[in-house]
Amino acid sequence: MSVNLMKWLKSPLPLSPLYYVVGQESFLISEIKKTLRREVHQGNKMVDFNHDEVSANKVSMEDLLAMAETLPFMSEQRLIFCDKAEFFQDRDWEKLFSLLLQPLEQLIFVWFFEKKDGRKKYFKVLKEKAVELSVETLKPWEIEPWLNFISKRENLEFSPASKTLFSHLVGTNLMEIQMELRKLKQYIGDSKKALEEDIIACTSRLKTDSIFELTDALGKKDIVQALSSLAGLLEQNQSEIGALAMLARHIRILSKLKWAEKQKLSKAQMAHRAGISPYFLKNYLNQTQFWSEQQINQALSALLSTDKALKSSPLSPYIWLENFILKVCS
Repeated sequence: MSVNLMKWLKSPLPLSPLYYVVGQESFLISEIKKTLRREVHQGNKMVDFNHDEVSANKVSMEDLLAMAETLPFMSEQRLIFCDKAEFFQDRDWEKLFSLLLQPLEQLIFVWFFEKKDGRKKYFKVLKEKAVELSVETLKPWEIEPWLNFISKRENLEFSPASKTLFSHLVGTNLMEIQMELRKLKQYIGDSKKALEEDIIACTSRLKTDSIFELTDALGKKDIVQALSSLAGLLEQNQSEIGALAMLARHIRILSKLKWAEKQKLSKAQMAHRAGISPYFLKNYLNQTQFWSEQQINQALSALLSTDKALKSSPLSPYIWLENFILKVCS
């Protein structure tokens, strides 16, 4: 049985005697282990006597079965984590089938797999008897709920604009997101609100400088600098969709400011309309001079087709991003 991981982390009770975890996202694996330790041991001081963490490529089957059959000491249940469970051979799982088919009341057993092979007999048994928790690497468009989840826990609040900026500067690695959020919280102190200038001040300078070099070059229609910045950014393992999202954000800001200039709004009103800090307004206004309304509309249309291509085309993502820059900057 598969469950929604975020809902499960918020409310894991009642516990199942068997779980299997599939994937390699280290933050989510850590959260699962931490949640189960908390719920099973409930502050019991005898944790060391009631908890084992082993790896299938290092533990013998005899030792693992002995751990499973050991009664809890001054506790209701024991907890066993078995990492790299895909290392067990079929003959090993045959020895474990009784444990899977008839779980022990005093034991919570959790199997961790880097990937799933649904053709195997043991996986069919696990699917029937255990709770599945997926920790596959997240796609860029799946990050926002987890950013909300972690930032709430860190007591941080984001505006839509600052959240977009943070997520695309930091990337999709949840462990890095948590680390950057904690740095950000220390930086702003008692305040809950994370402003764009705070995010820029705290985030890794290399990645921050690269993404703003790219968006500024696009805003000024500097093709050579834009292509150079794009290549440098992708060499840092920035996701292609994340890079396109930052370019999209930049063009939408220019679009809103073009409208605001036409309406002769005040600078404060312009910043509010564009969803940016007044701190960055002057730079954006300078760039609007390079764009007509027709060019911005063409760029927005090109964004949609490029986004679709990145998610479906077999061609290199760099080719699509390069074509996008050449098209909108020409």
